[in-house]
Amino acid sequence: MKKNNHLLLAGPNGIGKSTLLENLAKGTAEGVTIMPGVRVGYYRQDFSTLDFNQTIYESLKGGMAVANMPLDDQRLRATAAGFLLTGDMIKTKIGSLSEGQKGLVAFARLVLERPGLLILDEPTNHINFRHLPIIAKALDEFQGAMILVSHVPEFVHQIRIDETLDLDKKSA
Repeated sequence: MKKNNHLLLAGPNGIGKSTLLENLAKGTAEGVTIMPGVRVGYYRQDFSTLDFNQTIYESLKGGMAVANMPLDDQRLRATAAGFLLTGDMIKTKIGSLSEGQKGLVAFARLVLERPGLLILDEPTNHINFRHLPIIAKALDEFQGAMILVSHVPEFVHQIRIDETLDLDKKSA
């Protein structure tokens, strides 16, 4: 994959898409090399990339650190607000948030991490339907490389997809 290439990874549940994405994110997928210096952003459907003991603020601050950005409180709070994470919520521990709110924290953190490769495993799970167009627009405009797994056609159709790899295709 190259910069600004968006790949949809398709196939039925249980075929190993999540395992493949995890191995890609960890850099352990056989036969795959991610170029040195490419920052990988990974959205897991179980939110295990988030530290549930941190506050929203601490997590977003960590996202800025990953991107080697100096702490910019105004930018952090503006990014949080863009994902409906308000000033009164920002000191809340991630573990006490709803699943949908955890998803919004994960997206806000990814924005601050500024990855060159974005790996998204079922990003629509737990997200309020009103937020999906906002997330789809951001992903559609993402200029890095992206690998997406989603079983929600209405969501996928809002995002530019350059290639589809269907793991269920039987070879002749």
